[in-house]
Amino acid sequence: MGRLRVILALAVVFSHSPWNRSFVFVGGQNAVQLFYMISGFLIAHILRANEAYQSPVRFYLNRALRIYPMYYAVALITLIGIIIANPGFFEIFRVIPGGASALLILSNILIFGQDMVMFTGVVGGEFRFLSSTKLSEILLYHGLLVPQAWSLGLELAFYLIAPYIIPRPKILFVLLGMSFITRAVLFSLGLGTVDPWGYRFFPAELSLFILGALCNIYVLPRLKSLLSQGRISWAPAAATQLLTVGTLVYSILPSAEAVKTIVLFITFLLLLPLTFLYQHSSPTDKFIGELSYPIYIGHYLMISGVAFLVAKLSLQPSAFALSLTHVIVAIVFAYILNRAVGKPVELLRARVRANR
Repeated sequence: MGRLRVILALAVVFSHSPWNRSFVFVGGQNAVQLFYMISGFLIAHILRANEAYQSPVRFYLNRALRIYPMYYAVALITLIGIIIANPGFFEIFRVIPGGASALLILSNILIFGQDMVMFTGVVGGEFRFLSSTKLSEILLYHGLLVPQAWSLGLELAFYLIAPYIIPRPKILFVLLGMSFITRAVLFSLGLGTVDPWGYRFFPAELSLFILGALCNIYVLPRLKSLLSQGRISWAPAAATQLLTVGTLVYSILPSAEAVKTIVLFITFLLLLPLTFLYQHSSPTDKFIGELSYPIYIGHYLMISGVAFLVAKLSLQPSAFALSLTHVIVAIVFAYILNRAVGKPVELLRARVRANR
């Protein structure tokens, strides 16, 4: 699972880069939605495997320590860079209505609400909910310090309800059905594939979190039982290799995009427990996986930094060279961020898990 998470994070990096954009690996949107599925699986495992998380407060503390320290580190570095190199960034707060400013300021601080920024805008000088951000006279997400953190808003919404729904499978199935209905309604309205409704609307995306959680609850224990009997010892490594290759070559497979996407999500869901078991048996895979979140949360900052240097030095790199540079610096920064922030915070998280 570790290498898969990194490949998905790099797919997002490429989606924000000029070379082939959404045609590298599985594409940015698919990558984000697969992360939702992984998150549901992992959160279900965390809540079920550790008695300390029977206390929702302790669970929330664990999740906050995972998300916020790295986010604040990246946001602070971004803010310093803006003050030095791009003070015009703050102009948006002068020209937008007070409600929009409040949403941006609070969501930059709390992360909660960043996904809602994508559903709002300014029309006729008024702050409104919109069916598309393209209708806004001013794109409010330009006021986000870490623009890609909008997906964390959905993650945090799931974390809030997870301790209360994961132990209750019947509720999970009810919510899954309601989420499917929501997605069907969006498609009937012609919004099913339209940004931001296509993958940023939490009631619809909740189905992906829940599918991952149900996979952990019902599939993982059975696979563990088979492995303990020595019957499928080859399966975790084989599943991980299959999904690794599949995500790497997905963009060049000769099939309609809709068909490929459906096959990708079904295959990913079915093999997810095996990749999880492989990560637990492979220190290398686990180490690689530690870089996925810092790559994701730090890559936009690195892309902005590269853009600043390219302009300053009057360079004209090719789209491929520029995109490859984005990937390299994102990985290097992720390693540094994980060592400087992630590792020390992980010690605190270990104490929370140990109920100390």
